[in-house]
Amino acid sequence: MVEGDMRVRVELPTGLRQYAGGKSSFEVRAASLADAIREINAQHAGLAYRLLDDQGRMRRFVLVFVNEEPVAHLPPEDVRLRGGDTVHILPSVAGG
Repeated sequence: MVEGDMRVRVELPTGLRQYAGGKSSFEVRAASLADAIREINAQHAGLAYRLLDDQGRMRRFVLVFVNEEPVAHLPPEDVRLRGGDTVHILPSVAGG
Protein backbone atom coordinates (compact mmCIF):
# COMPACT_ATOMS: atom_id res chain seq x y z
CA MET A 1 0.00 0.00 0.00
CA VAL A 2 1.34 3.40 -0.97
CA GLU A 3 0.84 6.19 1.55
CA GLY A 4 1.67 9.87 1.33
CA ASP A 5 3.66 11.36 -1.51
CA MET A 6 5.64 8.34 -2.69
CA ARG A 7 6.18 9.43 -6.27
CA VAL A 8 9.26 7.95 -7.87
CA ARG A 9 10.65 8.65 -11.32
CA VAL A 10 11.11 5.80 -13.78
CA GLU A 11 13.83 6.44 -16.39
CA LEU A 12 13.95 4.49 -19.66
CA PRO A 13 16.61 4.10 -22.34
CA THR A 14 15.79 4.88 -25.95
CA GLY A 15 15.03 1.24 -26.84
CA LEU A 16 12.19 0.96 -24.31
CA ARG A 17 10.56 4.36 -24.79
CA GLN A 18 8.35 3.16 -27.63
CA TYR A 19 6.53 0.94 -25.10
CA ALA A 20 5.84 3.92 -22.83
CA GLY A 21 4.29 6.24 -25.37
CA GLY A 22 7.69 7.63 -26.36
CA LYS A 23 8.39 8.92 -22.85
CA SER A 24 11.95 8.91 -21.54
CA SER A 25 10.63 9.08 -17.98
CA PHE A 26 7.41 9.09 -16.03
CA GLU A 27 6.31 8.99 -12.39
CA VAL A 28 4.61 6.24 -10.44
CA ARG A 29 3.44 6.07 -6.83
CA ALA A 30 5.32 3.25 -5.15
CA ALA A 31 6.70 2.25 -1.75
CA SER A 32 8.61 -0.73 -3.18
CA LEU A 33 9.98 -1.90 -6.50
CA ALA A 34 7.09 -4.39 -6.61
CA ASP A 35 4.64 -1.47 -6.32
CA ALA A 36 6.50 0.36 -9.08
CA ILE A 37 6.30 -2.68 -11.36
CA ARG A 38 2.54 -2.95 -10.75
CA GLU A 39 2.13 0.74 -11.59
CA ILE A 40 4.28 0.40 -14.71
CA ASN A 41 2.08 -2.52 -15.77
CA ALA A 42 -1.07 -0.47 -15.15
CA GLN A 43 0.22 2.53 -17.12
CA HIS A 44 2.24 0.80 -19.85
CA ALA A 45 1.34 -2.88 -20.30
CA GLY A 46 3.57 -3.16 -23.37
CA LEU A 47 6.56 -2.08 -21.31
CA ALA A 48 5.77 -4.45 -18.43
CA TYR A 49 5.60 -7.35 -20.91
CA ARG A 50 9.22 -6.68 -21.85
CA LEU A 51 10.33 -6.46 -18.22
CA LEU A 52 8.45 -9.36 -16.61
CA ASP A 53 8.28 -13.08 -17.33
CA ASP A 54 5.10 -15.19 -17.19
CA GLN A 55 5.41 -15.51 -13.40
CA GLY A 56 5.68 -11.75 -12.95
CA ARG A 57 9.41 -11.82 -12.16
CA MET A 58 11.93 -9.50 -13.76
CA ARG A 59 13.44 -11.03 -16.87
CA ARG A 60 17.08 -12.04 -16.47
CA PHE A 61 18.29 -9.56 -19.08
CA VAL A 62 16.72 -6.54 -17.38
CA LEU A 63 18.92 -4.37 -15.18
CA VAL A 64 17.27 -2.21 -12.53
CA PHE A 65 18.92 0.54 -10.50
CA VAL A 66 17.46 2.67 -7.72
CA ASN A 67 19.39 5.90 -7.36
CA GLU A 68 22.28 4.28 -9.27
CA GLU A 69 22.41 1.21 -6.95
CA PRO A 70 21.85 -2.16 -8.69
CA VAL A 71 18.77 -3.95 -7.34
CA ALA A 72 17.74 -6.40 -10.07
CA HIS A 73 19.18 -9.31 -8.06
CA LEU A 74 16.85 -8.56 -5.11
CA PRO A 75 13.19 -9.57 -4.78
CA PRO A 76 11.13 -6.53 -5.88
CA GLU A 77 9.09 -6.68 -2.65
CA ASP A 78 12.29 -6.18 -0.63
CA VAL A 79 13.44 -3.06 -2.50
CA ARG A 80 12.00 -0.11 -0.56
CA LEU A 81 11.46 3.18 -2.36
CA ARG A 82 11.06 6.71 -1.04
CA GLY A 83 9.48 9.73 -2.62
CA GLY A 84 11.93 11.33 -5.02
CA ASP A 85 13.83 8.11 -5.80
CA THR A 86 14.75 7.35 -9.40
CA VAL A 87 14.35 3.87 -10.88
CA HIS A 88 16.44 3.22 -13.99
CA ILE A 89 15.41 0.26 -16.15
CA LEU A 90 17.89 -0.99 -18.73
CA PRO A 91 18.04 -4.05 -20.95
CA SER A 92 21.42 -5.73 -20.59
CA VAL A 93 23.62 -5.81 -23.66
CA ALA A 94 25.42 -8.94 -24.77
CA GLY A 95 27.23 -9.95 -27.86
CA GLY A 96 30.51 -10.91 -29.24
